[in-house]
Amino acid sequence: MKSYKYLSTLIIFMFVASMTANEVRAQKPEVILTQANHYYNESKYDTAIVLYESIIDQDYASAPLFYNLGNAYYKIKNYPMAILNYEKALKLDPNNEDIIQNLSLANLHTIDKIEPVPEIIFKTWWQNFSNLFSADRWAVLSIIVFAILLVLLFFYITARTKTLKKSMFFTGLIIAAASICCFTIAAQKHNYVKDKREAIVITSTITVKSSPSASSVDLFVLHEGSKVTVLDKADDWNKIKIANGSIGWVPSSTVIKF
Repeated sequence: MKSYKYLSTLIIFMFVASMTANEVRAQKPEVILTQANHYYNESKYDTAIVLYESIIDQDYASAPLFYNLGNAYYKIKNYPMAILNYEKALKLDPNNEDIIQNLSLANLHTIDKIEPVPEIIFKTWWQNFSNLFSADRWAVLSIIVFAILLVLLFFYITARTKTLKKSMFFTGLIIAAASICCFTIAAQKHNYVKDKREAIVITSTITVKSSPSASSVDLFVLHEGSKVTVLDKADDWNKIKIANGSIGWVPSSTVIKF
């Protein structure tokens, strides 16, 4: 009797989701986002999720969208999907305190507590520095700095005194270095956002294998919500690496990349 009840509920949910998706296909993402937020505020989280996902299906992406979707999944206790969307939001807005806090709360519900390998200080410093702004803001900043460089070049060419020329030259070198730095960070962050090399485990329990085969040696076990880095792919298997440096293979269906 319980099985029948669950099956009926699933069918109803799928029907509602299908009808809702059909209704919103022709609407603008901003309109759908407003509707989704309304349903979220009304505690109708399943409907809100369908609407949020429909926006993503239109190739629309923003930190608030992924953040709100993560919150909706968190409310229905789907912590792996909540973590996935918080991570997506954090990629686009790395310094958002709300996203960082909610991601931390969602990670409290995961089983695996993996200690990361210590990073080189320079790498940590560079990562923290690049996270000061999003990829778009770094791109805008690089354009502004380059424009300043052009202005300095103009003053250098038109300068009538050696002192002014010398001043413009050395100032220009500093601004040129800053421009290259901003452009490099903008390019790196753009590639990081577009390159889906990270993933979240969505299967409750998965045994990581030594090679892309179900009959290979068992290495270790991961649980839903764990974050991994995808290194390679072979047929229906992904080669993954976890924070402590351990490497192995898992079926592609057990993780979602972002």
